[in-house]
Order: sequence, then structure tokens, then C-alpha cells
Amino acid sequence: MSKVIGIDLGTTFSAIASLDDLGNPEVLASIEDNRKITASAIYIEGKNVIVGDKALNYIKDEPKKVILQTKREMENDVVYSIDQGKWTNDNDLVDAYTPAQVSALILKKLKDYTTDVKKAVITVPAMFAEKARQATLDAAKMADIEVIELINEPTAAVLHYASLPGVEVGGRVMIFDLGGGTFDVTFAEVKNKKVDVLTSRGDKYLGGKDFDWEIAKLIKKKYHDIHKVDIDIENNKEYIQKAEEVKKILSVKNKASTNIDGPKGLQQIEITQEEFEESIQTYIEKIKMLIEEAMDASGMKPSRINQTLLVGGSTRIPIITKVLTKIMGKPPIKGVNVDEAVVCGAAIYAGLKTEKKKLSTEQQEALKDVNLTDVCNFYMGTLAYVTDPLTNRKVVANTIIIDRDAKLPVSVTKRYTTIVEGQEQLECSVTQSEGPEENKEFVNVIHNEMLNLPKGRPANQPIDITYSYDESGKMHCMFTDVESGNSHEIELTPESTQALDKYRKQVEEISVE
Repeated sequence: MSKVIGIDLGTTFSAIASLDDLGNPEVLASIEDNRKITASAIYIEGKNVIVGDKALNYIKDEPKKVILQTKREMENDVVYSIDQGKWTNDNDLVDAYTPAQVSALILKKLKDYTTDVKKAVITVPAMFAEKARQATLDAAKMADIEVIELINEPTAAVLHYASLPGVEVGGRVMIFDLGGGTFDVTFAEVKNKKVDVLTSRGDKYLGGKDFDWEIAKLIKKKYHDIHKVDIDIENNKEYIQKAEEVKKILSVKNKASTNIDGPKGLQQIEITQEEFEESIQTYIEKIKMLIEEAMDASGMKPSRINQTLLVGGSTRIPIITKVLTKIMGKPPIKGVNVDEAVVCGAAIYAGLKTEKKKLSTEQQEALKDVNLTDVCNFYMGTLAYVTDPLTNRKVVANTIIIDRDAKLPVSVTKRYTTIVEGQEQLECSVTQSEGPEENKEFVNVIHNEMLNLPKGRPANQPIDITYSYDESGKMHCMFTDVESGNSHEIELTPESTQALDKYRKQVEEISVE
């Protein structure tokens, strides 16, 4: 029997799960403290790293050495400087770590919860851009994990919901995924154990950590009102930790108090649920807007949606349930651990992607009716010369090759032509955007390379561009000169192999506990 592993690499917490002998997902616990959910935090002291809840114990005395919220930096060209105690774009620093390296250390810790972890499905937010997905794959490589596939977090969650005995999930459903650092809303059709994703929308910078920040600002204001001096919430991780504790209390009580040690000494600060809810109204409105956008894209109305499924720890906040109930006309369904839904779905998906002969008879039976279809969450295109209808002149514009919400896997080929006589090179650009943008200034160019062309040819030579997007949301690009057959395949990797090898060696030299 093969060990089937799913991993939820979260902003605030991470988890690892496997399929048991009967094919049911089981969240694995740390052998040290029997915790199933591990804080996505690390404390670095030289070549020694502490991962998880123990790392949080160092926030007060050695805050610079504690790294938090790494997931939000996965698509950025930054490093965490131990000396500065923050993320910076100064990549020449010695005692510094990339987001992929930090994630790799968390993955290494999760591997210790079981034995012989070689392959795994890893979850990512639906709105993770290509570079962030690649950085996640790099992290897995550094942790010596072969990624079977990446799977979007809300997709994994609905897969778990649909597979649970005793939880009736079916018809048109909304998966509302509000975690520590990201927000995704997904609409899907569910029939028995078959899941057909229709669309996803979200914000990779909206989550519980933003709510913590708003509470921290309330604490700062109240401390100032009492003592007429400010506390430094921007550079004090302990204050943010206190704010998170307040948020958790306000999820079950109307008031919460915390002791703040500021310039004028210790002061008890009280925050009410009403104050908290008012402070996060901007985020609530953004959530409402994204839900509406996703409904429009899927062609659904609240009356046509059978159920709302909750995912992520931040869905415990009372105002979230109130808002969803008002929008949908009915409350979300309960009965699932919102912290474990994603990782359990990842384990189920890992089972689907494992050869049947490597599964037990019971595992095969449990998975036989499970089926999943996902979609592309971005518009993928290329920069090309087009004729401006107003000026009748050639201008560089973004042209779409794969549409957002296209069913995966998908492969699209579009024909372009060279521009000038004697053209010897073709710029092979790959763009990514959340909307069908034509203006090149509003798209993200995620890769750019050159294809050599034969000399001495006239203009208007055919060029075929093929984009293939696989089930895990990973894209392959091929630029082909039709006449000569010359082609160029683009591997969308943020780091060179040489750089990855260097980063991997650094991770291997670190002892994780």
C-alpha cells in the first residue's frame, strides 16, 4: 500500500494528511505535542531552526529571528533578513532566506509527522499567480518532496466536503475560503462525489492577518488616548500577536481584553466586537464585491445556490456568517473542521493521482466515484503588435490565448505573424492578468525570452503559439516558427537551476526541530 500525502502550506497554519487504510483522510499530528495544525512560523538561530508554535515563543525576546506570513511573499523577489528582521529586496544579504527556503523548512518539519514522505499534493490559493506556484514547487524540491500536483485550496476543500459521509453536499455550492492570509470564493457543481469547478475569484492579500492589523491599530489608538504616546505596532510582532489573540476571543465573546506593555508601562486594553467589525468594514465590502463578481462569472444568483461551504479559520468570525447568510438567504452548512478541510481534500486528491495498483482495495473503493474538474483562474496571453482602430497604426498590446475559467486541462494554439522583412528574432512573452486586458501596462509579464528566426525572409511569416494548462494550474508555452519548424519552449521557473541548487544546499545545512 502506498502512503498518500496531502499538504496545506498556509499563511498562518500548515498541516499534513494521509489516506488511512480505508481511504479516509487523516490529519497527522506532531509526535512532540500531538498538534494537528502547525503554526507557519520559524525561528532561526544560525543553522538551527524551530518550526511551529514553539517559534512563536521567541517573538517577544528575539522578534527579528521569527519569520511569519511567508506565503504572502511567495511571488515576490525578496528575502527575509535576520539582521533587519523583515522582508527586503536586497538579495545580496548573507544571513537571509527566500520565501521558498522558509516554506521548505516548514515542509521539512511537516515531513517529520510521518515516515517515508516522497510525494505529495500541495495546496495553493486559487489566486496564486504562476510565479508563486513555481516558488511553491521550488520549496517542495528543497524539502525533497516530489509534488504530484498543486491543487487550489477551495477546490481541495469542496472535494473533502463532497466525500464526507453524513454531510449532504450537492447541487450548486459556494466555497467561501477565508484563511490567515488569503481569500478565495469558488462556485462549483457537486453531484455525489463529482466536483465541477465553475469559477474562482479572490484576493491573495486579504485574510485574518489583515484583521489582526486592524485590531492592532485599535489597540494603538486606545493606548494613545490613555497615555498620549504611541506604541510601535509596525515594528513589534508581539503587538500583532496580542491582536490575534483578541480576534480569537471576539469570535466567541462580545468583548476581549489584553495587556499591552508600552512606553508608559502595562495597560489593559479592551476591544468590543462592534469596534472590531467596524474596523474591518473595508475588507467586508471587498469580500462582498468578489462574491458578486464570482456569481456573475458563473451565471448564478443566490437563489440558485444550494449551499455555502466554509473553509479557513477566519470564517469563525461572527460577522462573516452574518454577511454570508444575508447574501445567500440561508446560513452556511456546518459539520466540517474548517482548519482541516483543505488538507483533507489534498490527501483525497493525492489518492486520485496515485496509481491504482499502489492503493489498497479499500482505498480504491473509497475513491472510485470521486472526480474533479477545475478551471484556469487567470487570463494567459502574449504581447503582440496589433492595429489600433483609432490611429490605424501598429501598437504593442496584450492578446489573450487562454481565457479565465477555461476548463482544465486546456490547450490552445493561436497563429501570429512576423512584423518586418528580414526579422531574425521573435520576442516570446507570457502574460497573466485577472481581466481581459489589452493595455500592456495592466498585465503581468511573467516570462520573456527570444526565439531565433531564419534570415532573409519577408514579413508576415506564420508563428504558432501554444499554451497548455494542466490540471494543477501549471502552464507550458511553445512558440513555433511554422516554416522552419524552429520552436522555443518556455519553462516558467522563477529561479535558475543553479540558484535553486544553491538554495537547496543552504536548506540542507539547516537543522529543523
